[in-house]
Amino acid sequence: MMKKTYVIWMLALISVFFACKEFGNENKNSEKNGFGRINIDSAIEEDTLQISDSVVLRYSSKVLWFPDLENKKLLAQIYSGKKISDYSKNGLQDYIDKEKESVFDRTKNSRGLPDVKQQKQWSYISQMNVRMNRNNYVAIQYYNSQFLNESKVQYHYEEKVFDFKNQKKLELSDVVVLSEETIRRILKLSLEKTTMMQQIKTYDREAYAVLSSITFPVTKNFYFDDSNLYFHYNMNEISHNYDIGDIILTISWEDLSGYIKPDFARRMKIN
Repeated sequence: MMKKTYVIWMLALISVFFACKEFGNENKNSEKNGFGRINIDSAIEEDTLQISDSVVLRYSSKVLWFPDLENKKLLAQIYSGKKISDYSKNGLQDYIDKEKESVFDRTKNSRGLPDVKQQKQWSYISQMNVRMNRNNYVAIQYYNSQFLNESKVQYHYEEKVFDFKNQKKLELSDVVVLSEETIRRILKLSLEKTTMMQQIKTYDREAYAVLSSITFPVTKNFYFDDSNLYFHYNMNEISHNYDIGDIILTISWEDLSGYIKPDFARRMKIN
């Protein structure tokens, strides 16, 4: 099993992170302006706590709030994985406060805590960020990370798109008509075109051979904008034998011409 890290790869990944834009509160849903924006606010909590003589824990959480949304089924999908039953802003703030106390308690009881002698800052971050809010589609990125010590650094991205017009979570089959095998092939070509993959091809032929020979997975983490369809892969999701961190693969609507669902194309004004 090969595990290698290169500075050039990190630069490529940093460029990916900066490409992820967070949008603030959006204007109220309005078809007449042609954008179909959904009214979105958020509940936010930032706090630090001295866990021990040597460790300070930073807690940061952001949960989106949809003041005009009443469909409980759609709300349950939006907050899937979170123990939330009260979808009001106060209810979301209560959820964050309880989560914060739970995180602090777990960290205080961490096995490795007594072994930390030098001053450290650990962190727990949980965020919901709006990637796109247009044509009654809302794309949300869910990000979680934990840094408890140098040997326990975890982060995970989840991408979801919600169709507020039809009150449901969007599936890839609602966007394009393609077999899974065809999507695999297109995504593999997209990876091949990345700067990172070209650098691996140049500097590490063995690693390139490993990545080129894999059966490419199709992630459920997708979102889109006016120009492209994006697939976000987490660490080790493409290959367990070669760590390339998390990466976003891009496919233009132009390259998907003829495979885009007509209703979707009309709503997104894709020619």
